[in-house]
Amino acid sequence: MNLFSFFSTKETNKIKLILFLDAGKGNARGAVVEIRKGVPHILYTVSGEQKIGTLLNKQALPLALSSLEQVLMDIAKALRSSSLGKKRYVAEEVCCIIAEPYYLSHTSIITHQEKKPFTISQNLVKNLITSHRTLLPEAHKEILLGSSPYTVQEHIIEIKINGYHNDNPYGKVAEGVELSIFKTQIDKNLIEAISRIIRNITPAPIVIEPLSLAAFIAIRNRVDSKSNFLFVTVGSDVSEVSLIKDHALLETVSFPFGKHSLSRLIAGKMKTTPEDALFRLGLYHDKKMSKEEEKSFVPVVEETQGLWFSYLEKALVNLSEEVAIPENIYIFVDTDIKDMFGPAIIKMGFASQTLVPHGFSIHTLDAASLADSCTFGLDIRFDAILAISASFANANKQVLEDVYN
Repeated sequence: MNLFSFFSTKETNKIKLILFLDAGKGNARGAVVEIRKGVPHILYTVSGEQKIGTLLNKQALPLALSSLEQVLMDIAKALRSSSLGKKRYVAEEVCCIIAEPYYLSHTSIITHQEKKPFTISQNLVKNLITSHRTLLPEAHKEILLGSSPYTVQEHIIEIKINGYHNDNPYGKVAEGVELSIFKTQIDKNLIEAISRIIRNITPAPIVIEPLSLAAFIAIRNRVDSKSNFLFVTVGSDVSEVSLIKDHALLETVSFPFGKHSLSRLIAGKMKTTPEDALFRLGLYHDKKMSKEEEKSFVPVVEETQGLWFSYLEKALVNLSEEVAIPENIYIFVDTDIKDMFGPAIIKMGFASQTLVPHGFSIHTLDAASLADSCTFGLDIRFDAILAISASFANANKQVLEDVYN
């Protein structure tokens, strides 16, 4: 059922289809995006069925793929009907953004030694990278969902000869070489499944990329110009921590605690529903909660903050095993809960005597930070994840190369 064409006429408008595969919720979201004067304009959005109570597990993947298929069918139906006006739209690209644990971004260390001195060549480096391409570090084997990791991004960060950094290693003679390789891996079966579903709708080129990269591209020009910082994305059920060094995305780790994890914990402790817990969080954020209710609510919030913080602490310790942790942290989170995360780090005082001697400098980003990155049609609710995805899809390809070079 091929609903879109590559061929454009005066009566057609080029669009991009944006898809987001939501880990842990077993669902997907989608949008139809038109680029207007260089700015993404979202014409239509659709979301698969989502239940806050859904737990993060491997059984969520079939549900997510089914949801993705339904989202694409709904988009196709909208483009066929009069709901988007009388224009004829042509899909020039489909951009699918996926969240952990559907992908894994990390830095791999490859070491090679020989009994006799050898010459470092581009061919040697290429062969070393190829031989390690499908290998996952032991610590990551239980993180990536799927059994067939496929490398979709791969960049050399650093080459050391005999233990020392070298900016021009080729042609040098050494007894040992160490390569630091940043890579993003996605389960090959998942890539093929996503591609099959999209191909049932359109022959347009497909781009599948991780949320950490999309979010970084969307906010990189909206943060302080410091080259080293941590970028934290608080999602539905997963939070992702990305290390940015010299303006390059080096490593991403995740932990199973997000906005809906928070609401479920609060709901359990207050014997209410997750939906009601989110409603109360909104009241608390807007300072509209009664003093009496706030008195019982704050201890529960602080307890759940502490749990999220403990996950973050472990993630940062894992990152610090390879590199120094920068003091600046940018946290991207929904507006109604943004006050809960930055203050938690400051209050706990983590890393004041360990990873960061002078403590962290916390900066929170929310939907308002992306307000001018794209526009939404009438009656379409602002969606930060779709805004991030649309901004990424609109990014110049050279910008993506600059992330690593």
